[in-house]
Amino acid sequence: MPRPGVDARARLLHHRDTMVRREHIGYLLAVLMDGAVMATTFFAVTRRAAEREASAAELGWLGAVFFIVYTVAVPVTGRIADRFGRRRLMVAGLMATGALILACSYETRFGILLALSAMVGAGAAMFWPAVIAWLCEGRSGKGLVGVLSAFSVCWNLGLFIGSSTGGVLYSLDKALPFFVYGGALVVAPLLLLVPHQMTAAGADEAPSGVGRPTALYFLRLAWLANLTALLGMGAVSAMFPQLATRLEISPAVHGHLIATSRAAAIVAFVVMWSTTAWQHRLWPLLLISAAGGAGALMVAVGTHAGWFFAGFVAMGFVSGVGYLTSTFYTLEAFAGRAAGVGWNEAVLGAGLFMGPLAAGFVGHALGLRAPYFFAAGLFAAGLLAQTGLAFATRAGYKADVQPRMNEP
Repeated sequence: MPRPGVDARARLLHHRDTMVRREHIGYLLAVLMDGAVMATTFFAVTRRAAEREASAAELGWLGAVFFIVYTVAVPVTGRIADRFGRRRLMVAGLMATGALILACSYETRFGILLALSAMVGAGAAMFWPAVIAWLCEGRSGKGLVGVLSAFSVCWNLGLFIGSSTGGVLYSLDKALPFFVYGGALVVAPLLLLVPHQMTAAGADEAPSGVGRPTALYFLRLAWLANLTALLGMGAVSAMFPQLATRLEISPAVHGHLIATSRAAAIVAFVVMWSTTAWQHRLWPLLLISAAGGAGALMVAVGTHAGWFFAGFVAMGFVSGVGYLTSTFYTLEAFAGRAAGVGWNEAVLGAGLFMGPLAAGFVGHALGLRAPYFFAAGLFAAGLLAQTGLAFATRAGYKADVQPRMNEP
């Protein structure tokens, strides 16, 4: 005899099992957003300016203005997302960014491109804190690392796809990257209309158990390490279009160089996903500055593509380590709130606008290769600062760790 109640419950469970997971939608949106911004704002716009003989200082401003606006806006948009809803901010960010990218399609005037790049930074600021907090709701411990790692792989995959396809599309038609990626972002909010559910938290997602002094100790060090990596990487990436055009490196090869750095970052995320050995340890944070400095020096002295590929791989890998450690410790210290993510993204933005801006002035004053030696110096200074901060603040960390070490 039929049992309506049981059958209805079975159908409901089957429906839930076949629904799209929230993480999958968030991951796809991350790919689209970073792919679009990389292919257009960071590749096509700067390449167009370099081909029109923009100066090193102008290229520095183009690389910096997006992150100046982003840095100022993300602490505010993070708080707004916590208060008024994360999905609303995500939709607004996607549509605004897409429309502004489309507006760049045939624009060649430096001042207008600068203004549009700044406004794209505001659109991105609405999206990123909201989507990170939306994805990580209810997550902690190993589950949080898993979501963050997969998310980080996806946004770097977006950078990889954007940089590699951006060069190819630009070679076909200089407006094509803007049409393809701007249009994709405008319609991307439709993905949020797809019925979806959160994956249930697992038993291994218990809080890490560290005290707040420990969380803050590693948060400060991770922010400094991430800032160092982004200062150096931002300086190199923003200035490289000028070096690429002088050395007659094709747009396709230029795009593949940047894509290689993002592939290296993806490798870093996968490695960190598979082990907890880096958590609450100082050595991965110091490795960021040491390896990043070596990568910047390779680009500084390089004379052919092999040197450049090696340098971008090294800097891409450490930028991945820096981002994941910084975001993990932020969510640990701020209990997963978008406001904390906003401050973490502000650190990211600060590095990526100050690096290009300073490198632009250095290149203008000292010559074509000077920005890359400057970037190596930034990594060296960051290593010294991290070491000093680790020793200066270790007392609070030890006071927090020792009682828990003595627990049965």
